[in-house]
Amino acid sequence: MSEYLKILGSVIPLFFLMSVGAAVRCRGLLNEKADQTLLNLAVHLLLPALILDHVVASEALRHWSNLIWSPLLGFICTAGGVAVAALVARVWRLPHGPQARTFAFTAGIFNYSYIPIPLIDVLYGPSALAVLFLFNLGTETAFWMVGFGTLEGRSFWKEWRRVLTTPVRAIILGVGINLLTACFGLRLDDATLNAAVWGWPVKVLLATIHLIGVCSIPLALLLIGATMADFWEEFRRTRGAKVMGLSVLVRNLVCPVGFVLLAWLLPVSPDLKETLVVQAAMPAGVFSLVLARHHGGHVPVALQVIFATSAAAIITLPLWIHFGMQVIGAK
Repeated sequence: MSEYLKILGSVIPLFFLMSVGAAVRCRGLLNEKADQTLLNLAVHLLLPALILDHVVASEALRHWSNLIWSPLLGFICTAGGVAVAALVARVWRLPHGPQARTFAFTAGIFNYSYIPIPLIDVLYGPSALAVLFLFNLGTETAFWMVGFGTLEGRSFWKEWRRVLTTPVRAIILGVGINLLTACFGLRLDDATLNAAVWGWPVKVLLATIHLIGVCSIPLALLLIGATMADFWEEFRRTRGAKVMGLSVLVRNLVCPVGFVLLAWLLPVSPDLKETLVVQAAMPAGVFSLVLARHHGGHVPVALQVIFATSAAAIITLPLWIHFGMQVIGAK
């Protein structure tokens, strides 16, 4: 019970912070005109800084098992989620076209960054968090090639250029720096930097990157809450009990089973197993709604999927993490 309460205590503040984002939107303290600027700041500066902060000195990313398995499983889990959602849409006969494609995209794609990052940091520490970022390299690839390709009904390979987002470049850069320093027998940790002649300016630079990066998660969760508040009335006007039920089935029940099974069966590192367990519990990502709105998706379906899976996650998220931790033997 104490482990479950620890998980619950780590989850609740994230939903509270999103609620604060919704509240400040309703009070006019955070207006829609600021959203694009703050989103650009989060995606192109704050999140890349957070990634570099945890990746460049991570010992876990010097093991070839993590370097290979993490992005591979990120791609498989994301593409597999879209495939499962597409199959459910076909079996339960959702209307073909934009509705079915939007369901496959939004129910198949999970929130792989802004909710799991603080959870993994609290529950498992910096080593697992570095592995999460490498896992997300595969997730981002599948998001754009498989997920976005499904939404637009286009060939997956036509979307490969979209993969090179700023966070992806930050992951590649951070891993590259990590491996390069490993070739010279160095690590960019405090002990090495304090002992080296060149360590002081590098330590100052890394400290600055750290301070920038810690702003990423609070700002992003506030924006997520504000975005959901924007669409609340539109969501209330939709009628889609079937879609909401199916989305909870896919995102909060079926996909978590698959993730936890992979964590249990595969001979991967404990850090990657822990990453899989946390990602298993995630609801649908809010950013999918933005893409659905501007790229021919069916907005009511996207709203139903996101609100339904997010509401269900308040209950299922800590339960899945607790169950997954028991299965893989994590403490």
